[in-house]
Amino acid sequence: MKPRIVRTHDILRYARDASPHEETLDGYLNYYFVTSSPDGSLPRIQLERGINAPANVHGPDGVRRPVVALRSSPWKAGHATNPWYDEFDLNHGRVRYYGDHKATTPGSLGTTAGNKALIEAWPLFAATSIKDRLLAPPLLLFRSVTVERDGQALVKGHVEFCGVGIIQSLEQVVQQDGNTGGSFPNLALDIAVVDASDRGDAFDMRWIDDRRNPDLDSLQANRYAPLSWSRWVREGNHAFPQIQRSVIPPPRTGS
Repeated sequence: MKPRIVRTHDILRYARDASPHEETLDGYLNYYFVTSSPDGSLPRIQLERGINAPANVHGPDGVRRPVVALRSSPWKAGHATNPWYDEFDLNHGRVRYYGDHKATTPGSLGTTAGNKALIEAWPLFAATSIKDRLLAPPLLLFRSVTVERDGQALVKGHVEFCGVGIIQSLEQVVQQDGNTGGSFPNLALDIAVVDASDRGDAFDMRWIDDRRNPDLDSLQANRYAPLSWSRWVREGNHAFPQIQRSVIPPPRTGS
């Protein structure tokens, strides 16, 4: 099984009908080449929603969510379909991400599929035992970007890979709908983006393949995990100062 590498800040072409066997598409790395299992036997990890959680896997050491893919769409922020504003500070390894409850969502907080998956995952990220942290799903972070092709600005169909995250905190907040002025409950997550500088900011997606393999336990499924992720699994929250992404921008030069 050959490595499929994606790096922080890579721009990926996201097209629903794209073949997972083509490495590039329209001059960009093909999202489905990166995220799909090589033999095509597993359902695709889609980004049609903000929070995308593939089915649980029943492994030898218990049930685990293999991964959760989060997509932020800045161009939708403040609209009825996306009334919240996510915050990405990749230089300091921090993301503030809001759940998928809206003013029009019926039922209580946690009834949407995305928020439900995050609520279920949170105890694993907050766990004090290695056994539980091994089950925590990596968060693949993406945000929509606008690209120019053939003289046109394309708002849809491309995403920037922003790394892999760990939930540091999860809280219930009250947000306001920009159109109606009404308030509604939602989740807010503080996410630590893990450091991968030892690998040139590269992530080997065979890690996610292994986490989706029910024949592997959670420890075996981490053989391609970033070193920073494995350290967090071993040490828990005490490891954050050492495993969180931090990029010091170059000094500004005079004009």
